[in-house]
Amino acid sequence: MLKQVFDKEQLSKVLTPSDVWQWDVLRFYGNVQTAVDHSVKHWRSCGLVLSPLEISTAKNRPVFVPSKMEDAFAIKLLDRFIRRIYKVRQSDRNRIVRQLVTLLKDSGDYHVLRLDINNCYESISFKRLIDKFEDDLILAPECVSLLRNIHNDLSKNHNLQGLPRGLAVSPTLSELYLESLDKKIAVHPDVIYSARYVDDIVIITPTKKENNVQRHVESVMNDMDLRLNNRAGKYYSGPSRCASFSYLGYSVSVDYKKGSANEVAVTVCPEKIKRIKYRIAISLAEYKRDRNFSLLKKRIKYISMLKKVKKGKNGDLLAGIAHNYQYVTDGFRCLKPIDGFLCTQLESPRFGLGPIERDEIKKISIYGNARKGSVAKFSKKQTVQILRVWKNA
Repeated sequence: MLKQVFDKEQLSKVLTPSDVWQWDVLRFYGNVQTAVDHSVKHWRSCGLVLSPLEISTAKNRPVFVPSKMEDAFAIKLLDRFIRRIYKVRQSDRNRIVRQLVTLLKDSGDYHVLRLDINNCYESISFKRLIDKFEDDLILAPECVSLLRNIHNDLSKNHNLQGLPRGLAVSPTLSELYLESLDKKIAVHPDVIYSARYVDDIVIITPTKKENNVQRHVESVMNDMDLRLNNRAGKYYSGPSRCASFSYLGYSVSVDYKKGSANEVAVTVCPEKIKRIKYRIAISLAEYKRDRNFSLLKKRIKYISMLKKVKKGKNGDLLAGIAHNYQYVTDGFRCLKPIDGFLCTQLESPRFGLGPIERDEIKKISIYGNARKGSVAKFSKKQTVQILRVWKNA
């Protein structure tokens, strides 16, 4: 069984550069090892008791963060232990998109259901998960105690019985809770294909069987205290031959071809395009305030270009539009309106950009950089500066 000890060896395995920057480890402790030593010493002298969580708002939802570095590190270790003991893995978004596109190319007569779990984290019973851990007798008592500590804080101080957004352990707890939902959907006799990524579900059924399948899904979800989100953009039900819906940040549209494979058009969905435009607008507004042209230029480049997130033995892990939406079928032409938006905003007198500055920014093409897969390097310090203004965007 996995060693579940809150010691230096285990803590060193979970810390990332993001943790170092978030908690300003180098300034306060000089190096990571000293911070590790301090945290373990704190746990031994004070016990694994967490201080009350701090709360902020992102996208009109409450987000919780540990108030102390030692608490954040303890929660990260707790997350590692649960993930490894219960073998929890999040679904592969790219794999789901590839599978879905392949299935939609089949010209047979099927039906597509695109579903969403309403207020997923908040609806998952934290207490039910804790009861499971106690019944299983696999998770160490210290870990269960930490979970109870978090749950008690949330229920008493924030009237929240569900999972808290923002904590490192919440995605793992969510995946563990929803495993039974995935299994019960997949075994239904009228389900040809099903997949879930976080709270987004897609199901393919034989035609005229979709209502039966949806009733089954809703019944299972009701037993788990979950509900479907029927808002526009979060629910779709239609024939596969003319399907048109958004899923995992993509807009998917099928053109039926009798006797041959359907044509499946995949583009970046309007909601994501709108978000990119919003970030551009925020960046320009911030420039108007601080007059830091160099930082504005970095922000626009950051939006448009690939970034190396992590080096690996099998190649670098990348992030950015060209990577996150690598399965678009239009060569990223769907991004051209963003370039038009950027040029229009640059010409606006309210941001106070001069002709030379406007021309400099106009050289950066969101569409062009995505199409070419251009890669840029940003230091950790630069990344923190760039992202600061987009905290809730």
